[in-house]
Amino acid sequence: MNQILATSNTNTKKKGGPADIKTVVRVFAIIMIIFGICMIGTGSYAIYKDSESKTEITKPVITESLKDDTTVLLTVTHDKAIDKIEYRWNDGEVQTITGNGRKYIEQEIEIPGGTNTLNVTAIDVDGQEIYTDKEYTTEEVINLSVSGNKLKIQAENETEISYMTYRWDEEEEQRIDINSTTVDQEIDIPMGEHDLTVILVDVNNETITKEQKVKGVTKPTITVELDETKENYIITITDDTGLEKVDFLIRGEEKTVTVEDGKTELKYKLGLKEGNDNVLEITAYNVDGIASDTKKVKASK
Repeated sequence: MNQILATSNTNTKKKGGPADIKTVVRVFAIIMIIFGICMIGTGSYAIYKDSESKTEITKPVITESLKDDTTVLLTVTHDKAIDKIEYRWNDGEVQTITGNGRKYIEQEIEIPGGTNTLNVTAIDVDGQEIYTDKEYTTEEVINLSVSGNKLKIQAENETEISYMTYRWDEEEEQRIDINSTTVDQEIDIPMGEHDLTVILVDVNNETITKEQKVKGVTKPTITVELDETKENYIITITDDTGLEKVDFLIRGEEKTVTVEDGKTELKYKLGLKEGNDNVLEITAYNVDGIASDTKKVKASK
């Protein structure tokens, strides 16, 4: 009986050895599979992130074309929503077009007369922006010329002009009826530097606009009087912005006096000579280069 039992125990141990090995192999295989899956997942994620980081950053595309002789057609396109477009002529006021989620925006822009540069900036919702500038030259329809504190507005148009308006800075517009193909108007300039906007409106309700900075200055003023003795000229020259020089023509002899420090007032006393040849002519210039009207006087002693 003892032998049978001993033999039975020995057989049980032999069967248990291979089973344990198979279990270990299975567990090891499962661990390797899980490890492989983790490695594949990690590698795929790294490839995805690398690909994402290399995605090309796009910007809006600006296109400009002439619709006619006085109008630019501005077009901005993008594969993303456009936040806004900003444009201005030269160093003038910036005009803003809101994107409102659009990917295509078209805007007609009137070209000022003469040679001007259109500056355009387009910005998308991600903050990516692009800038362009382009110069345009058109026929100068409206011409402005300054003389002292007066401004002359001249224009010539193929189509009859119904009326014109002008505005200083943000003040109320002033209207002048024209009813002609030509304009020749003179208006007062306020003192200092101001933005002037002139608009011509023709019979077809088409408009021509000109904007320009204008500095209003006054001409120097000259007064010449005889003193109480009637033997001397008393000369007074004044200017609000400051005097630069004074030209004298005294009895046929020319003389120029340069004014230091831009003084706003000068006074001279000039004695008369015996006879009737005390002819005096005076022209004064201020620091803005504006000349006074020439003052002419004649006296006898």
